[in-house]
Formats: sequence, C-alpha cells, structure tokens
Amino acid sequence: MKKALAICLGLLIALGSLQAQSSIDHFTTLESQGQMPGDFKKLTGTDKEYYDYNVLLKRYVMEGRVLYGTPLNDYLNTIVDNLLQGDNVLRSKLHIYIIKSPVVNAYATYNGLVLVNLGMIAQVSNESELAFILAHEISHFAEKHALKIRDYKDSLTDRDYLSYYLKSQCRSREQEMAADRIALERYLKQSPYSYSMVDGIFDVLQYADLPFDEVPFPKSQVETDFYQFPSSYYLANTAPITNRANGIDTLYTHPNIEKRRAAAHAIASQMPNEGRSVFVQSESLFYEIRELARMECINYFLTEHMYDHALYNTYVLQRSHPNNAFLKEAEVTALYGLSKHKNYSHIGDVLCPYKKVEGEMQQTSYFLSKLSRPESSLLALRAAWSAHKEYPDNLFFVDVIHDAAKDVFVKNKMKYTDFSDYPMGTHPDSIKPEEKTISDSITNKYERIRQNNQTNKIIPTSKFKTANYMLVDMHQDPEMVKIMNAVIQEAEDEKILSAVSQPQAADFKTLYVATPEYVIVASHARRQSHADVKGDKCRQKLAKVIEKSAENAGLDAVFFGISDICRFTTEQYNAYAQLQQWLKEYHQAEGLNMCYHQSKRMDAVYDLTGTTKICVASIRRSTDSDVSYSKLVNFGLAAICPYASPFAIATFATPRYSTDMYLVITDFTTGKTILSKHDSKLSSMSEAYVNTFIYDNIFNFVKGK
Repeated sequence: MKKALAICLGLLIALGSLQAQSSIDHFTTLESQGQMPGDFKKLTGTDKEYYDYNVLLKRYVMEGRVLYGTPLNDYLNTIVDNLLQGDNVLRSKLHIYIIKSPVVNAYATYNGLVLVNLGMIAQVSNESELAFILAHEISHFAEKHALKIRDYKDSLTDRDYLSYYLKSQCRSREQEMAADRIALERYLKQSPYSYSMVDGIFDVLQYADLPFDEVPFPKSQVETDFYQFPSSYYLANTAPITNRANGIDTLYTHPNIEKRRAAAHAIASQMPNEGRSVFVQSESLFYEIRELARMECINYFLTEHMYDHALYNTYVLQRSHPNNAFLKEAEVTALYGLSKHKNYSHIGDVLCPYKKVEGEMQQTSYFLSKLSRPESSLLALRAAWSAHKEYPDNLFFVDVIHDAAKDVFVKNKMKYTDFSDYPMGTHPDSIKPEEKTISDSITNKYERIRQNNQTNKIIPTSKFKTANYMLVDMHQDPEMVKIMNAVIQEAEDEKILSAVSQPQAADFKTLYVATPEYVIVASHARRQSHADVKGDKCRQKLAKVIEKSAENAGLDAVFFGISDICRFTTEQYNAYAQLQQWLKEYHQAEGLNMCYHQSKRMDAVYDLTGTTKICVASIRRSTDSDVSYSKLVNFGLAAICPYASPFAIATFATPRYSTDMYLVITDFTTGKTILSKHDSKLSSMSEAYVNTFIYDNIFNFVKGK
C-alpha cells in the first residue's frame, strides 16, 4: 500500500513538473484571468489626490499594466494567507495585484491594495524573501503609514522648502524601519517562513538594478566558425559591481540597506528558526513563477526598447531554456531593434553607455556599442534567419529578415559580391580557381548569364572585414538570393511611387483615438506637480477634440476612458493591455519605420476597436520667458508712441506659451505611418491653436486634401 502511494505521489510530482515546464516553454505574455476585480469599478471619477489609493491603480489600469487572476497572483495570495493565519479581518481588507514593471519594488496603499512589481518576483531567491516583502507592505497598511505621513507633512509649517523636505524624508525612513520590525515580529513570527532569508532579501534590494544573473557573455553568442569580430570589440575586464548599501540616506525615503539589514538581523537573531521553511509552497512552483516573471520582464524591456537589458537577460535564461521559442524571438527582436536605432537613429537612445554598466553585462553593452551599422544589421539578419528555419510559421521572423536585408543591401549599399563564400582567415591564394562548365544544351547567352550568377563564388580580398564574412553559410542559399533581389527592387519601386503618389482619401471608416500625450513644462520644479495635474485634464479634453474632429470628418471614432475600461470583460481588458503595449513600443521607436514586436497578437485588439488605424497626438507646452524679443519690441514701440502703452502692458502681462504639436495616424498591423503632421506656435491662445491643428489635419487627411 505504501509503495502504491509513493508511486502515485511520484506521478503527481512529475505531472506538476511537466506542467511547469510546459507553461515556460509555451510562454507568450502574461494576461489577466477570471473576473475583473471590484476595485476597478471604484476608479471612475477618482480625484487627482496623491494619497488617494485609486490614483496608482487607475494609472496602471489606464496603461494596461495590471495583472490579476494569474498563477503569479495566486502564488502571492497564498503567501499572504500564510502570513495572516487567524487574522481573517485583516486578510479580507487586502487585495494583491501585480504590475508589469521590471523595477524591484512593491507598494501598499492605505485602502489595502498591495501592488507588487514583476521585477521583485523576478529577482528574489526563494518564497521566504517574497514573504518578507509582503509582510513589510502589510505592516505599512496595518499601521496606516500612508495616512500618518500625509498628516505629518500637512502639519509642517516650514517656509524653507529644504527643511520641509528633509523632515518628511526622515519620517518616511522611520516608517520603513518600523515596517521591517513589524514584519518580522508580528507577521513572519506567526507564519511558517524561515528567518534565514534576511540576508538574501537585502541583497536583492541592494543589487536591484542588476540582471537576473551574473554570467559571462561568450563570443559564441555572436560569432561562428565563418567570422569573428576584432578583439577590440571585447573588454579585457568588466567593471566590478560596487557596494551600494552604505550610501548617505538623508535625501531618500528609505534608510540605506546596511542600516536595515543590521536592524533586521538583530531582531531575527532573537527569534527561533526551528521548524520553519524557506519554501512553504513547492520549490518547483517558485522557480516556475520566477521564470514567468523574468520572461515578462524581458517582454517589457523589448517594448521599452531597452534592448541591451533584453539581450543580456535573454542569454541568461537561454542557458536553462535553450529551445524556448519566446527567448529566441526576444533575441531576434533585441538585435533587430538595436540595428534599426544604430542605422536610423541615435544608438544612445536605447543603449546604456558601457561605462555606466557594472558586472558581466558591461561586456554586452560594450560589444553592442562597437558594432558598425552593417554588422548590426547582419547580426539581426542572421538571428532572424536562424529563427525562421526553426519556426517557419512565425511571420515576425519573415518580416525581420526582409527589413534587415533591406538595411544591409539598400541602407548600407552592400552588394552580393561584397560577401565572401569562404570563411574568414582563408587566404585568396589558397583557393583554387573553379573550372566553369557550361552545358552544351545552353545556347542562349541570357541562360549562360543566369548560370554564371548562380555558380560564381566570391573570393575574399584584402579589403574584406568582418561584415564581408557574415553571410558565408547563407550566401549561396537561393532563398537568400531571392530576398536580396526582392528588397533592392522594392526600394527602387518605393522611390518611384513616392515621387508620383497623390493624396488619397482615407480608405477606412473607423479610427481608434489613443490617449494623447499632453505635457506642460512648469517654470519651477515645485510647480511641476500642479502642471502635471493640469496636463491630465488637458489630455482628457484633447482626446474629446480628436474624437469630435474625426466624427465631423465622417469617421467613427473609438476612445476608451477609465469608465469604459471599468466595464470591460477580462478578455477585453487583455486586448486593451496589448494595445497599450503596442503604443508604448511605437512611442519608443520615435518615428522609426520598423517591425514591431507587439504587432503579432493584435487580432483581439481589432475585435475590441473595430479598426487597425490609430491616431496618436502629442502636445508639449511651456511658458514663454518673462522677457522675450517680441515683448521688448512692443515696449520699444510704446516708448516711441505712448498710445501703444496699454497694448505693450497687456502683451507683457498675458502669458504666452510655446506649443509643439504632433499628430500621427498609423496602422498597428504594419506599423507604417499613414499621416504625420507637426507644427509649433508661440501664442497666448495655445488651446485654440491645438484644436485647429487637430481638426484641420484630420479633416484634410480624411477628405484626401
């Protein structure tokens, strides 16, 4: 009987392990599951109050970054259950949500929301470390720290802003130390979790900005037997990771790590650890949850165009999951995205300067910074080609192959004869000339030309560099030759079409209006928070202007405000979240014409919006200087002609705004821009100019003017 039970238990464990492996191997992106939470219903009409618990959640919901009902949520909820055994009242007040962010952080609001970033789950080493983080946030809620810090700040009457700031930061640090103590003495004490995690969790916080692991980046990741990069592309030594735990914390809300570590050690050392466990839930489940969080963090890096972070962390995970389809796609996307920015933009926009990077990842940053434009495009082409052979049904790889090939053969003007058919290091004199044999059946000179083109092999010359050897294993492939000819022909056709094309009326009837960007730059840092509040109100008004302009032009305009999102089903919310990810990736591209990683799962977005066309508007407004050239001219005229004085005074007293206006309409399936307009105005009537700019451009575009 015992033997049978042992066999059954073994089968169950094996099945659980198989399911965990399956969830990782078939990873796409994390989506919410189950019923939309009741907390979402409370978001409508939320006041813009910093301490209002809805504000954080509302912002994340609008950005599509909240996860609920996933296995990760279930895992965290079980930890909270273990921490609050016997305290059903407190447990009923807590609601756990996961935020799509790689930043190692967690927050608790005074109304019982506990928001945990994916980055926190991705970096911890065991379940007990997560338990401490959750216990810490529960302590903040139970002790009403958010309310107390608000009341304390309101009570401060210091006219000196620096004194006010230092006092409020000091009180915040006191609360952090108190939350650590309460977490250990109250919640962890009544739980089954081990105190041995104290060092580990403070290590996580101390090195929160580092990758998932510290492993060397090998040359084999980017080189083959056919080509190698110069030794100058690699660092002899990477910068050591500095100890960042003992910094002066006077200007921060949190005490430095060593103070917190020492205080936590002093408490934990007085508490018995016998019978406690590092893992209360299964250890394999923890590692599955952590891997899912890490992959979603990589997805975030790709969306934000943080390609160096995405590439290095992808390599870290590929060591454990060498055949993972998502990681292969992430590798291709990162190399391709870097090549696009290197060829058409400023690589510094997406690549952190290597001198600011520590540890093994510095090698990756340095190598990527040294790549030439052709080399970066060829690396992307090779990665996409390899992935296409392994996953022929993935159309994203096909799109990347064509676009990367276009950058190689058109943007960088490389030709078929620029690529060697022999490996790097092969001396030309060692290559025996091949005898060309032409079949007697070929009598047409054009057939001879075609046969010669198909059989000629390119011999390297002394001018050949690394880039010239990077297609040795692909050079003679008929499919690659076909792609090369196709992209060259397409580029020539595009030039002709752009020269003869005429404005066309819009061929679609529905337009999705994305939440516009409206940035108001304040003249003083202390006024910026008020400017941000005003910017939020202007953003909502601008969305209505765009919506009305589209409708007046004969289009059906679709716009989702917070009240619409709160009525979504979970399926609709997931589609909305995917749309927000696409928009984020699009914004980060800053006008680059490229294949978008997030475009591959947009069917549900079309079902939600009824269109593939998106209108994106961006307004940036700043107050003109108190003394400007035009104002001085008016005062000069007033000095000459006193009758002009009232006008000069009015001009000086009336605030003038410098307003930059952008309007773009694009197709989210192709990423191609259909309309792009920009204008700048310096006027006291900023809002009127913005409204006119929006209306005129949408109307003229729809009517084909």
